[in-house]
Amino acid sequence: MTIELSVVTPTRDRASVLARCLDALAAQSLEPSRYEILVVDDGSTDHTPAVVEGAQRTAACDIRGFRLDQRAGIPAARNLAVREARGNLIVFVDSDEFAPPSFLATHLSCHRQRGPNVICRGPVIVTHSLFQPFDTRGGILDLSTAYFDTDNASVRRDHLFRAGLFDEAFYPYGWEGLDLGFRLRALRLRRVWLRDAAIYHYRPEVSPDVLPGLFAKEEERALTALRFITKNPTLEARLATCLTPIHRWANALQRGFGAVHAGNTVAWVDRARHWGLPGLARILLAGVLRSHYYDHFREWEAVARSNGNQRDHPDL
Repeated sequence: MTIELSVVTPTRDRASVLARCLDALAAQSLEPSRYEILVVDDGSTDHTPAVVEGAQRTAACDIRGFRLDQRAGIPAARNLAVREARGNLIVFVDSDEFAPPSFLATHLSCHRQRGPNVICRGPVIVTHSLFQPFDTRGGILDLSTAYFDTDNASVRRDHLFRAGLFDEAFYPYGWEGLDLGFRLRALRLRRVWLRDAAIYHYRPEVSPDVLPGLFAKEEERALTALRFITKNPTLEARLATCLTPIHRWANALQRGFGAVHAGNTVAWVDRARHWGLPGLARILLAGVLRSHYYDHFREWEAVARSNGNQRDHPDL
């Protein structure tokens, strides 16, 4: 049977989580002969290659692995997979996400029923469970209004080529999905929301060991946010990247005007969970991470201005 659907999954240094991701993708209700999984290893230094090889031996569907010897960034990894894909339909699943058994069949059905000129998106539910993620219930904090987001989206392969694929200047990652979404929207593709196509995004419980990695990701996102708003100098882009005075004020409120900070984040998150308020824990953590993102954005912006490579921006 012809491959109809290609799953694009870039990854880097998260071998144990990738194993669970591939287990879930290999256990889909869609016939294995109708889809493939393309895993692009973006220069991992852990045992990711062994995980991919193990999944290839046990999965009924076709799992194709590609390895970049040096880190090229998530946009480049996704572009490689899209170019190599055999399916007419591309489904984006990150390597720290778990797809329920009906996930791929639901995306494929959407494109069949709604026609060729659509983008299908579904909910992204945060879970802290590696082994029972589908027991997690979604909430208001999981809602997204983005037109296109690579956490959970499907689009025809030819539309991706017409839009120009991902901009690899967004290195190593951050905002490349929204940037591509702007160009896909210019093709007049209609977004269809699939309530039944939820995917579960794994985030480990916050601890002193986990927090530095989260801060490092915010530093990377700050750099690519500068690229994003320079390339897309619109209010919509600033709203998407939370780079407005209203967002800054809301962030100060979110952190209790400094009461919650990098030094006591773990303690506050643990306290909120002990009170039975996991939503509050997420809000407090997000506030501290966003503050770190703002600090580094302003540093990158100052460097760009001093180098004369960046237009002046109003104060954030």
